[in-house]
Amino acid sequence: MRGRPSLMGILNITPDSFSGDGRLNADPLAHARALAEAGADIVDVGAESTRPGARPLSPQEEWSRLGPVLEALVHAPWRQGIALSVDTRHAQTACRALALGVEVINDVTGLRDPSMGRTLADASADIVVMHALSVPVDPSLVLPPQTDVVACVLEWRTQMLSRAASLGIARERLVFDPGIGFGKTAEQSLTLVLEAPRLVAAGGRWLFGHSRKSFLSLFTDAPASARDDLTLALSAAL
Repeated sequence: MRGRPSLMGILNITPDSFSGDGRLNADPLAHARALAEAGADIVDVGAESTRPGARPLSPQEEWSRLGPVLEALVHAPWRQGIALSVDTRHAQTACRALALGVEVINDVTGLRDPSMGRTLADASADIVVMHALSVPVDPSLVLPPQTDVVACVLEWRTQMLSRAASLGIARERLVFDPGIGFGKTAEQSLTLVLEAPRLVAAGGRWLFGHSRKSFLSLFTDAPASARDDLTLALSAAL
């Protein structure tokens, strides 16, 4: 995840992804390989949807979806040079994924769970932490419209660095996700993309998860599954 900008491909092992691409009943291994062949540097695997109204999963149910897929992916012959990331807020799931050899843990709750912090402190994997007001997304809980959203995220970054230090996690392992669509208005989410240089200038690595998200309704009435053109345009800008 170092050097040039990296592309992350998303593998949703869910029946209820907001973007309409849940892969619970499809072939996740074929999709992961297609992502790699299309140029993804990282494949992020998630089994619990964070869309509005999503049903929370227990660690056991989450692993029942993730385990077989991860066990196959870590040994896939085409995976050389492709990092595996697991999107989870459960320390138990993160521990099992790390034991399989995944390179990244993507914690959408930003180390709020002390047990997650302890689990990751004993590992060497990169850690994605995300700024969010609620997980799953609660559309009624957003930052006030007058908020300087970039300053807010930068303040959160400082807090995350302090939290990581208190847990014994090296700052170099952190990747900061500004949480587009999580507790922000559509305008604020767009601002985070357009003002990415302010975030990057603060230091560290940044991950932008903007694909197909609802803030793109500022530009289109198309459903999530038909927002790839706008996603690509913003990806190019980033």
